[in-house]
Amino acid sequence: MAKTKRDLEIEVKELQLALADLKESTEHDLRRYQRALAQAKIDLSAPEANTRPDRAVYACPQSEEAMKRAEAEWKRNVTEPSYGGDWQRIDTYIRSSQGLGWSWESPYERNGQFSWCGAFAAFAYQSVLPKIRQKIFPSCFRMWANWGSTSRCRDGEQPLPGDIVTVYTSDERSPAQGNHIVLVLSPPDEHGDFHTLEGNAHGMGPNGRIEGVIGRTRNMSTVAHIYRLLSEDYDA
Repeated sequence: MAKTKRDLEIEVKELQLALADLKESTEHDLRRYQRALAQAKIDLSAPEANTRPDRAVYACPQSEEAMKRAEAEWKRNVTEPSYGGDWQRIDTYIRSSQGLGWSWESPYERNGQFSWCGAFAAFAYQSVLPKIRQKIFPSCFRMWANWGSTSRCRDGEQPLPGDIVTVYTSDERSPAQGNHIVLVLSPPDEHGDFHTLEGNAHGMGPNGRIEGVIGRTRNMSTVAHIYRLLSEDYDA
């Protein structure tokens, strides 16, 4: 049946209304996107958030300095040998007097040759007495055995930037001392998530995901122990 003039007028009117609704909806979405973009630009131009060491609250000046050193190493793109970054730097953490000082170890040349998460922490905490870095920093077990029953152990507290934390890297909560050493970059948020800088791990490097010196997010549920050094631990 052919459409009448009246039918065509109604159809045109309905189309006009539909187009008007579509325009209004599109303009609303456009305004929403423009607001989001404007906010993103504001966030981008604003000072960096409190996750950076120089804007965090530290327990002492030495821990602040340690995190600045750790961040500088992250910026160097220190990776395991197979990733092609500055992997020779790992040997400095392990064998030089700036790190563990384990000069008897063979030069680091291949992935997995040495568990160097503690060596990275020792290098960051260069102001700590050399005998402590050499004896205690190499492993979670050594930290727990030497610090677990002292006031350095802050279990049950919220970690502060610069704290040394041992974590579990799997769902299995053993051994008791944890199995990986990290440095706290920012305190936990309301969900228990906190940012870290750490060595000998998978995560974000300055140019993308790597294995080496990385930054990542951990959760308090993975924490084994929290350590905060005392004034007597530092080389005055």
